[in-house]
Amino acid sequence: MTIVSLMLFLLSFGFSSELNRLIDFALANNPKLKSYENLKKAYIYRSKYSLTLPNPQVALALNNLDTERFFPRKENPMSSFGLYLAQKYVLPVKRKRQAEVFLKRAEEVSRMKEVYEKDLIRDIKVLYWEFAYSFEMERILNDIKKEIESLIDITEEKFRYGKALLSDLIMLRVEVLKVEEKIAEARRIREVALKKIYALAGGEFPLKGEGLSLQPFPEEFDPEKNVRVRLTRETLKVLEKELERAKVEHYPDLFLSAGYMIRPDIPDLVTFRVGATIPVWYESREKMLVLEKRERISSKLLELEDIKLKVTGDFEALKASYKIKKDILSTVEKEIEEKKKEIEALLIAYRYERTDIREILRAYRILWSLEFDRARLLKELNQTVARAEALQ
Repeated sequence: MTIVSLMLFLLSFGFSSELNRLIDFALANNPKLKSYENLKKAYIYRSKYSLTLPNPQVALALNNLDTERFFPRKENPMSSFGLYLAQKYVLPVKRKRQAEVFLKRAEEVSRMKEVYEKDLIRDIKVLYWEFAYSFEMERILNDIKKEIESLIDITEEKFRYGKALLSDLIMLRVEVLKVEEKIAEARRIREVALKKIYALAGGEFPLKGEGLSLQPFPEEFDPEKNVRVRLTRETLKVLEKELERAKVEHYPDLFLSAGYMIRPDIPDLVTFRVGATIPVWYESREKMLVLEKRERISSKLLELEDIKLKVTGDFEALKASYKIKKDILSTVEKEIEEKKKEIEALLIAYRYERTDIREILRAYRILWSLEFDRARLLKELNQTVARAEALQ
């Protein structure tokens, strides 16, 4: 590796490390990203809850009281003090399948977190390139200001000897004021981008800002690896678990109860009961749940195909856009070099009064416009890369 290549590599590493550190900071501090862990734990707790039986019921009663005295007595042998205990018993298969639904939802939350994480990284990169673009704008504008000030120096010298007009000097000084206004605008863009980055990152992170450098476009794309496709597949698994649960909804629930009745001066009574639900309305009730889940699965499968087509189309569109803008960038860079040579020739001609200051300024304006176009194209190309990476 040559010294130049090594320096370029180190510069590239230094730039990417700042962006990577920013992303790591955001992944550790973004509040919404943290919330997914709480949601995942909530579903895990709910799955454990689903495995348990409902709480038993305890009841105290005064049974069969007569209207003469509202209290159990020996003259009324049917009257009694009652203590009852009842328990609803949901079959283990129902409880197990319900718990599996919530465990699968916890896994779905993990995919939801990945989707948000991808979007978060994309948005931070897009803003970071806007942030870096503001520095590039300011650098170009400062160079422009120096070039105009150099023209002012040349024009003032020519003015002292009566070889330049006062209007030329005034025109150049007005150009300096315009450049200073644009420098203030570049700083405003930087401040706005920085505030948005802080909001996404979940706190302030020290950023220096580096020069724009073209990022390579990702070569391979597999829609099956896309996070939204994976999330949809996980949602399908949840629906499949819900279908399994719906298939046992008509299974009978048992009801167990026991009662102890105390009667004054006569033997006490004990009662035991066992009951069960009977799915007499299965065709119009529980079966509808099964059909509902099947339709939801069919709908989600169609949605999955739509998402795969969409993300593939989005990636191909970004790829085409990247190629077109990269070709434009190459053309702009060539025009910049040609315009610089033209300006060098014009400056020499101006010193010897063979051209007008307005002709030089016109050429400079074209050069400055081309340099702004190059910076803007670099920013947009890198933002395109960030959006494409979010689809992987």
